Amino acid sequence: MNQITQFFSNLKADFDRLNQSVDDLVRTYNAIVQFLDLISNLFPVDLVLVLLLSIPLLYIINTLSPSSPRINYTIAVVFVSGLRSFLSHAIYETWNLFAVSKTAILLLLPAYFLVLLKLLVSWGRRYRIRQKALSPRNLESSFENLQKTYRTLSAEIYSNLSKSETKGFVDGERLLPSIKELEESIAGLKTLIQKPETQSGDLQ
Repeated sequence: MNQITQFFSNLKADFDRLNQSVDDLVRTYNAIVQFLDLISNLFPVDLVLVLLLSIPLLYIINTLSPSSPRINYTIAVVFVSGLRSFLSHAIYETWNLFAVSKTAILLLLPAYFLVLLKLLVSWGRRYRIRQKALSPRNLESSFENLQKTYRTLSAEIYSNLSKSETKGFVDGERLLPSIKELEESIAGLKTLIQKPETQSGDLQ
């Protein structure tokens, strides 16, 4: 009798362990499905496919021209996106340009984010310097800015002259931004001088 009772106890314990294993498996499956749903929401399937197809092509292009990885990446993404659009037209008779372009932009944006950020920072700095030069707070600020831009231009001119045996400009185009900044500083000083009421207000 005890052996029969022990047998059923062991059978029940095995059944409970099996039931627990099935529950764990179901929970794991649900977690994987939720994770895949989250990934698919964050990263659309077409984006992942274009990226995966671009990687082998990028590897080949980098082997041929390793000096320009960003351009190579752009070529790979654009080529795969164009191929995707062509296949979409061949199968569904529609180029699907909006979806293809959106996917390509999303893939290219990280590669050019720093470049765009540097351009924006440079533009903002240039705009601030220009406004400061054209609209100085007072005569002292305007004169300091004029001295600074003049010294910068002088340093660039001497640097160019030291590289030239004929004492001509090595690359005169490089001086144009500094010349423009000097012109803006002079224009700001002229504007300030032509407004004596502004100077009177500063003195008070």
